[in-house]
Amino acid sequence: MIDRYLMGKLSEAENTRFEEHYFNCRSCFDLTRERGAILDVIKQRGDMIFAPATRPEPRVSPWEKVTAFLTPRRWAAAALAAAVLLVVGLGVLPRFKGSAPEFVFTGDETVRGDALELLSPSGNVTLPPETLEWKAVGSAAEYSVVLTQEAATLWTATTAETKIAFPKNIREKLAAGRPYRWQVKAYSAEGTLIAASPKSQFTITP
Repeated sequence: MIDRYLMGKLSEAENTRFEEHYFNCRSCFDLTRERGAILDVIKQRGDMIFAPATRPEPRVSPWEKVTAFLTPRRWAAAALAAAVLLVVGLGVLPRFKGSAPEFVFTGDETVRGDALELLSPSGNVTLPPETLEWKAVGSAAEYSVVLTQEAATLWTATTAETKIAFPKNIREKLAAGRPYRWQVKAYSAEGTLIAASPKSQFTITP
């Protein structure tokens, strides 16, 4: 599942479910980081790592004896080990520098790294809100916003700002007396999920 996620082979629904789990699971976060590092090294240095063995000379050298011993499966294991060494030695993935952020508990949800705080709307409001606002996350390059009503997604959008206006057609659909929930996720410039807010609820009072 991790490899399919990293290679962009999951459906939108599978991708969302994976991120919700990965974002709250320390072991999966670490494993995803490691697998992402290996895949990036293979993408950058695959030609070198998987270069075919040269034709043996009449005189068999010690190196040729080793390559003859390595089956395709052993080659794959050797390439994987080489990729890990390249990641550690060369630091080819800047976005994975440093230790993994600590877990922070906020209400009934767990988020990793900086908590993303929603500002408004929240609770009971007298009119359909015109905008959604939240506090910035320092390293975020883009924010993803989703509005739901019960189990249905009503609206999604992305922005680089910490405030976004409701489109007129969406605002006109917000009915009094119904609870609406919204959530914001922050992504780095490389597209990595770095923070997510708890879901905030608001209700338009008649």
